[in-house]
Amino acid sequence: MRLELQLGLAGLRDHRLRTFLTMLGVIFGVAAVIAMLSISEGAKREALAQFETLGIDSIVVLHQDPPERGGDEAAPRSVGLSRADAAALLDLTPAITRVVPMAVQEVEVQGIKRTRTSVVGTTPDLPEVRRDAMVSGRFFTAGELDGAVRVCVLGAGIVRDLCGLEPPVGSFVKIREDWYEVVGVMAGGGPVDNDEEGLLRATDRDICIPLSCALLRGDRKRWERELDRLIIQVDDVHRLDAVAGLITRVLDRRHHGEPDTRVVVPLELIRQRQATQRIFALVMGAIAGISLLVGGIGIMNIMLASILERTREIGIRRAMGATRRNILLQFLFEAATVSFAGGLVGVALGVSLAWGIAAAAGWTTVVSPLSIVLAFGVSALVGVSFGFFPARRAAALNPIESLRYE
Repeated sequence: MRLELQLGLAGLRDHRLRTFLTMLGVIFGVAAVIAMLSISEGAKREALAQFETLGIDSIVVLHQDPPERGGDEAAPRSVGLSRADAAALLDLTPAITRVVPMAVQEVEVQGIKRTRTSVVGTTPDLPEVRRDAMVSGRFFTAGELDGAVRVCVLGAGIVRDLCGLEPPVGSFVKIREDWYEVVGVMAGGGPVDNDEEGLLRATDRDICIPLSCALLRGDRKRWERELDRLIIQVDDVHRLDAVAGLITRVLDRRHHGEPDTRVVVPLELIRQRQATQRIFALVMGAIAGISLLVGGIGIMNIMLASILERTREIGIRRAMGATRRNILLQFLFEAATVSFAGGLVGVALGVSLAWGIAAAAGWTTVVSPLSIVLAFGVSALVGVSFGFFPARRAAALNPIESLRYE
């Protein structure tokens, strides 16, 4: 066995350029598999992280503009989402543990400079249901909500615009005509892509204030909705669909059949996104696998040419007592060495490509150990599989005819 391995390595060393060209197909194939799977995994994790900020145990009720109304104008009209809806839903079933109302307006704010941003009127439960971390300070309290105290919490992305390099907590920000004391800073989330449901929004530049302040000092007219969305937390994820159906029926009744709300279950969207990403990963992996297949064909072609060139060498070895098994193992070791070495270089190149894509394009890429093992294992399997036919052909050569070969 050792002799066959030594002879196989010697054969590769004697033809370095041919060995390198043979390895290229495997190198690029492995690198493509790792790079594509890392892009796919990164996209999946980024998308899921965006939805999971809403919580897998939550239901979101969104306002939507109803279609133009025709027919009986005297029929009761809906006033849109309201605090009365939030209170009714909280008392609807024990399965609902929290209802967090949100009223969002884009307004002009002033700190060390003026800017326009989203001001969110809400309640103290928002960080709990939205999984937002406090960077510094605290969120406002129930007492501040009840008393309509002018306090606010800044998103991390707007701190520098309003406070510069000064500590934000304890400073003051002017929202429209009123000054609010900054009591905390929340991390929030950055821009969101591919949000077909309108469920996600960038929150790192939000300013959160007590809902009582937003409705007291906002410019919403009496005929406009009070709220833009509700985030509803449920005690058991297995009851999400049942509770969502119940919420839909209650809002439909309360809003006199007006289709001005939409009930969304983030968990269902997560499941749909996971299924889509799995298909995406399979397609990308299959495309990259084709390049590995081409590399295997390259190994087989080069080895067939090598065997033809070394026919006399095979004949001499057979004449000196080497068995067909010895010849088979020698060429199998050559194929395996090419595929293993190409796989190692391909792994390094693939990881570098993934990091380079993340740095250059700003994409999230995740190189998982599974993708490395998968790519390397497939390259080894391809090398040995495609090397077996030439090796068996070499072992089957007639020693007398081989010695006569010129």
